[in-house]
This record gives sequence, structure tokens and C-alpha cells, in this order.
Amino acid sequence: MKISFYLFILCSYFTSYSQEYFETDKVQNDKVIEDLNSSIATDPSSENYYYRGYYNFLNDNLVDAIYDYDKAVSLNPNDFNIYFSRGNLFLKLKEYQNAIDDFSKCIALDGNSQKAYFNRAFANRKIFNRTGAIEDYSKSIALKPDNVAAYQNRGLLRKELNLHKEAIADFDQVIRVDPKSVDAFQNRAVSKAMIHAKDALLDFDAAVNLAPENAETYFNRALYFINFKIKGNYCSDLKKAFNFGYLPAQELIIEYCKI
Repeated sequence: MKISFYLFILCSYFTSYSQEYFETDKVQNDKVIEDLNSSIATDPSSENYYYRGYYNFLNDNLVDAIYDYDKAVSLNPNDFNIYFSRGNLFLKLKEYQNAIDDFSKCIALDGNSQKAYFNRAFANRKIFNRTGAIEDYSKSIALKPDNVAAYQNRGLLRKELNLHKEAIADFDQVIRVDPKSVDAFQNRAVSKAMIHAKDALLDFDAAVNLAPENAETYFNRALYFINFKIKGNYCSDLKKAFNFGYLPAQELIIEYCKI
């Protein structure tokens, strides 16, 4: 029986938040919201609605935040920050098409915003528009060539589409910047294995050395040995995967290993 690689993707998809985002506690936020309520009573400006929406977002008052952002947009329909913040809120609500619409508006207002392209890529991927997501990550990379997360995420999408050579090139970039990225080594190893590259094992070994308690790394390396009939101690890898909590390894231990 031929087993397909378990395409383990740890470093999934990142979302970047507005530059104004900062950590604060709920009590402080409540006081700020009270002050903004008073400000809006005397000055119902786009800016005041925007900031109240922002603090409502921080306090997880999401319905109130949408109301405030909508009011801010109606008063100032050409403000990049309002669309960007509301787009992030839609991401949190998993309203991905609405998020795409807002980030698209951001891009129309500022075609050099790598964050808007990055976040729109995230939303596009969520609605399975992988091609659109790859295009957006590419735009984000063009605007910020050291954007490791964009390379990683584009590589994952290319791998899902079986564009393994292109995926490998993206993981190369990640590893160049972060030579300790377990996810990049593991995903590059899988893509290399899928095109029968001879150095795939080196990447599996690197991933194991960087994360010696990562169950899926041992599991993937075992599958590599089994799939390509390569001599290696795959039973040891399967047992480690199982011992570190990856239960599907048990089925292969029973089939391939004497226990």
C-alpha cells in the first residue's frame, strides 16, 4: 500500500494588525470608551467614531465596533485606517468576503500597502481563492522583500497546488532569514520529496534536529522512508511520533514494524 505524505503545515497563515494596535487592559479601555461617548455627543466626527470602534474592538464589543466603523466610513469614505481596521474586525468575525472588500478599498486608496495585500491574501485563502492569495502575497513581497511570513504562506499555498519547485524557492527564502524555522525545513522537505529531490532527507533531518519532540516531523520522515523505499529506521521514527502524541502513527507501526 502506498501512503501519501501527511502534509503537515504548522505555520499556517498570519494576520497583521493595524499599526495603532497596542496592548492595554479592559478597565483602561472602558474608561477611554466612556470619554469617547462624551466626545461623540458633542463632536460626532469620523475620527471619534473610528477610535471608539477601535477600543470596542479591543474590548471584544464587536457589534458596537462594526457600528462605529460603519459610521466612521459614512462620514469619511476615503480613510485608509478605517477600512483596514474594519477589515481586521471582519477577519476576526470570519466574514472573509467583507474583509476582502475592505482591504481592496485600502489598496485602491494606497497601492503600496503591503499589509493590506498580506491581509487580503489571508482572507482569499480562507475562501479557497488560492490563486488570488498567491498574487496578493507576491504583491506584499514585492513591497517588503524581507516579509518572511509572506514567503512562508505563499510557499504553503504553492505546495497545496503541487507547485513544488516554486514552493521550495519560497521556503529557501524563509530559511535564509530564519535558519531555525522547523516549519520551513519540514515543508521544504515534503515538496522536495514530492519531486524526488535527493536532498529531501537532509531537510527532514534538520527539522528533527531543530524540534526533537515534534511528533509530526518524525511521522513525515518515516513516510519518506516508506514511500520511497529508502533504508532508514522508520520504525523508530513512527514510535517516537506515537510517543510524542501523534496517534495515527500507531496504524503504521502495526503494519510496518514488529511490535
